[in-house]
Amino acid sequence: MSNKPVSSKPRFRTIKKLHKQPQAPSPKRPSTYSAIAREIFVVRRLKALLVDIFMIYTPILYCTYWILGSAQEFRQSQLAIALCFGAYAGICALFIAKSGQTPGLRYVRLKLVDKGFSLESSANAQVGFWRAFVRIFVWAFSYAIVIGFIVPFIAKSHQCLHDSLMRTKIIDVDDPTQNA
Repeated sequence: MSNKPVSSKPRFRTIKKLHKQPQAPSPKRPSTYSAIAREIFVVRRLKALLVDIFMIYTPILYCTYWILGSAQEFRQSQLAIALCFGAYAGICALFIAKSGQTPGLRYVRLKLVDKGFSLESSANAQVGFWRAFVRIFVWAFSYAIVIGFIVPFIAKSHQCLHDSLMRTKIIDVDDPTQNA
């Protein structure tokens, strides 16, 4: 016979079975984002930017370094820097004009659409090449003068300056309730 004391506590398996209840399906998320959802949205946009920089801009820079001979010569040539950024803007604008997504936006499941986009008129959702091209330059300029960092926090719509000026918006591909 063992002298182990008999415990009056229920076993862990029993407790686990008692607490296991069927989960109710999660409700559809609202189209207006809470503060936490906006922060997650910002993180997704930053991820998309980083992916685009590494997949599109970095190879352009390395090809230019190779053509010019060194990174030091690249840094001294303002024309090369402008041409590299122009090539990056052109490639991103092509992606946006074709599908509404750059590789980074596709990775994080976001899409750039016209601000007047609605589910009924999805044909008008595409942003054209020139509008996307100018949007990238407005983005670069607004963040270079630091206004781009401030505007989303003070604007009522929490929209970035380049999206407000170019009448575009970033939507979640997985949320069909997001429109206008």
